[in-house]
Amino acid sequence: MTSGTFDGSPPPDSGGGEPFLRPTEVRTATFRTVRSGYDPDQVRQVLNIAADALAGRMRFNPDHVRTAVFKVVPNGYDQKEVDDLLALLEYQLRNGIVPPTGLENGEKLLAVKLPRASNGYDRGEVDAFLARAAANLDGRGAMTANEVRNSRFSTTSGLLNRGYQVQAVDALLDDIEQELRFRGR
Repeated sequence: MTSGTFDGSPPPDSGGGEPFLRPTEVRTATFRTVRSGYDPDQVRQVLNIAADALAGRMRFNPDHVRTAVFKVVPNGYDQKEVDDLLALLEYQLRNGIVPPTGLENGEKLLAVKLPRASNGYDRGEVDAFLARAAANLDGRGAMTANEVRNSRFSTTSGLLNRGYQVQAVDALLDDIEQELRFRGR
């Protein structure tokens, strides 16, 4: 990647109305694959680190985003799409911008509908955890961001015992963790 033209001003809106990305959006970003593009594994590695930095889990020097270099491989990620996302990430990290999660209270958390999957997280365990997290968002509890980050759930298998889709739960946990970090917990 080369982003030598970065001048410190905000990158243009990504087209979705909200110009800044949440950590979950960074982790799940998709790119077109092209005949010759950036190595997907290398791009994912940098995006996961940047997402952790956006969530406040770690420090990540914005210059590392600017200087990231990816091997060009057959059927890799579109270079312009990746570079555009990285420019926005660099700006956000440099300026400490982390958009709100939308989880202002427990009611909003409990309103999230998680998709089910035959191989997923145990619904009972997830529901109990989310009830505790919702109470915490409403000021009734002492859950911390680290507790959310270190939470683990049993998995289900088979058609009779469907659980919640793992990726959807993990994305929601990212948002809960981020919200708690915003609140200093």
